[in-house]
Parts: sequence; C-alpha cells; structure tokens
Amino acid sequence: MTISETMDYIQSFQKSGKPVHDLSRIHALLDALDNPQDSLRVVHIAGTNGKGSVLAFCAAAASAAGFRVGTLTSPFIRHYTDRIQINGQDIPMETLCTLCEQVQQCPVSGDCSQFEITFAIALLWFVQKECDLVFLETGIGGLLDATNVVKHPLVCVITSVSYDHMAILGNTLTQIAAQKAGIIKPGCPVVLSPDNPLDVTCLVQETAQRKHAALITPAMEDCRIVSETLEETIFQYHCFTYTLHMSGRHQVYNALTAIEVIRLLGMHGYLISAAVAQQAFEKVQVPARTQVLQKEPLVLLDGGHNQSGVMALTDLIQHAGRKPVHGICGMMQNKDYQTACGILRQALDTVICVDDFTEHAVNAETLVKCFEDHKQIQTAPLKEAYATALQQAKADGGMVVVCGSLYLASAVLQEETAPENQPVL
Repeated sequence: MTISETMDYIQSFQKSGKPVHDLSRIHALLDALDNPQDSLRVVHIAGTNGKGSVLAFCAAAASAAGFRVGTLTSPFIRHYTDRIQINGQDIPMETLCTLCEQVQQCPVSGDCSQFEITFAIALLWFVQKECDLVFLETGIGGLLDATNVVKHPLVCVITSVSYDHMAILGNTLTQIAAQKAGIIKPGCPVVLSPDNPLDVTCLVQETAQRKHAALITPAMEDCRIVSETLEETIFQYHCFTYTLHMSGRHQVYNALTAIEVIRLLGMHGYLISAAVAQQAFEKVQVPARTQVLQKEPLVLLDGGHNQSGVMALTDLIQHAGRKPVHGICGMMQNKDYQTACGILRQALDTVICVDDFTEHAVNAETLVKCFEDHKQIQTAPLKEAYATALQQAKADGGMVVVCGSLYLASAVLQEETAPENQPVL
C-alpha cells in the first residue's frame, strides 16, 4: 500500500465503530493476526485524565534505563503516526503501510473501528521490533476497550477518573470508574492515582479485592512540594527530589503514579533506578498538556476538555500570577462544554471563541453564550484569534491560554510545527 492508500484505508473507519458489548470483534481480528498481544509484556493504563502523562513518565524512565519501549496513546496530537512509538520515535510510514496491508488482508477487519485497526498495527510493530516493554493507553473506558484483550499485564494503572464519554461509560463517577476498573486482572497489581474521590477509590478497592489484585496508591504524606511555577514543579517523594517541566499539581499526582508503576516493574526484572527516573522525568513534555509554547509573551496550550481537566487548568492559571489572561477557547459538541465554560470564565479575562479547527466544534456564537455575561468576549477564526491574543499579551504583559479541546490544541501544534510529508488524519 502507498501512503495515500494507507491513510485512505484508515480514514474509512469510524473513530469508535459500532457499539460493542464484548471484545469478540477485536479478538477476531487479533486471532487472524496470530494474537501478537500474547507475546508482549504490557503495562495497561486507563483513566479519564492523566493517562498520557503517566505513560510518558513511565516510558521515558524505562527507555532511559536501556529498555526498548513501545507506546500506544490516544488520540494523536500532531499527526497519526505519533500515537504509535518505540522509545519516542514514531512508527515509520513505510512500516505503517506494510502492517496496515497485513491488517487489511484479514476479512474480519472490515467490521472494526479505527482504534482497533490502529491497535492491531501497533501490536504487530511492537512484536516485530521485539519490544522489552509496552505501555498501552485505553481508548475509551477499559472493560470493553480493545486494549483489554491483554490477558496478563505486568501492572494495571488507573489515573484520575472524572466525567467524560458519559453516553458510553455512564452518568455517575462510580459507573465510569467501574468501566475503568474493568482492566484489573486477577493477581495483577493495580496502581491508582492519589487524586481520585472517595467513591472512585472505594470502587477500585472493591474490584481489586474481588480479583485478588494488590492495590497501590501513592502515599501523599510522603510527598512534599518544594516549588511550583508555570514552567517547573519540584517535589520530593520517599527522600528523592523530582523536577517536572509539566505545570500543575495534577502532574505531580501523575508522576507519583508513574513512580509506583516503576517500582512494581522492578519486581519483574525491569530495574529502573530513582536517579534514572529523576533525569527522565525532567525531560518529559507531553504535547498539549499544560504545554508552554513560548515565554514572551507567555503562551500556554492545554487540551483538557472535561470538568476535571478544565478545573486543573483553571487552578494552574489562577496560581500563576500572570495577568491579564487572554483565552482562546474552542470545544467539541460531544463534550459538556457548558460546564467547562462556566469553570474557565473564572480564570480568563478576555475570551475569543473559535470553531474552525474541526467540523465537530461547538459553534463559536453558541460558545459565547456559555460564558454568560463575560464582558470581554468575541469570536474569530483561529489564526486571527491567535494573532489578536498575542498582540494583547504583548501590550499588557499578560498571557495567552489556548484551551478547551485536544482537537484545538492539535490544530495549533500542526500550524506551529507541522513536519513535512506527515499525514494529518
């Protein structure tokens, strides 16, 4: 298959495909491919927020320790191939084309979703390159997610659980948590992020006990925040000092979760010292997660789109001390954008609403109404909005925050750093 044929084939599938009630569809595809997942050693990560950051911390540390590490993330940010990586390098296009053709030749592939096709391609590459360790991020939920075909993960991880994908996962936190906890396997240790509410923690505890799986939650009494700025957070945990260049208290929770995962991996022979983890964590920067695009004027990019994600961003902005805050906001129709706007309006001094970054964006005029009586609000195309906000920040010494959707963040990053000859899906 050529590059264009490959991308046309992948684009022909729906993002999620038809609703699933079991894992028979992905099992049928992987059976036809000789079940590549069964020969891989996997860390399985579910959660609403923080999956990508926890994965990035773990993978960076494991790579720095000398292991060949495969990662599957969702969704892509800059281009399709950045969701499938080995030691931080995207799957080569020629490899993608070859493996995609292999998947296409399976008759059952026609019934699959785009995520399932992507997952199969990733597994084949990880096996082909003989990865020592693979970190898999769920697409949606956990119990019925395609990645849950992995029978014996080394470690299961559940990050922060919040309201998102409620039409699929349920309307309460316990319903959503039950779907996330569906990745827990008998006898497999589980690491739970420490920032979860009590009802989520109890649900995960009950599931782990029922499956005789050890549950580990980072001990917050052993963590001390040394300093926090928009560009750097320093904290101590179990007598070791870590520096993060991903802003926000929520990234400390993600790092703590990763540290506990790394400790458990050591019991399986993956020896990663605290010194290696310290150096690796300092270099981690996940695109579109409280990402500083430039410093003067300060531009912060964040793809948080659900209640918890937007609250974390708002808390970060309010504690940054940089005023005024000029927001560029765009959101998706299938998200609870009314609640998100109500939270963001507390932190944004001016707002420009945009809707030209994807066809499924909330109409900009509709988004304006969600900010109620905010006095300094307008609509504009994304490029114009970005130029206007930059000019305002230069003039008044404030900062620019681009927020509301990973799709919006992706559009900004593609405009800023689009690599040559890379397909954008």
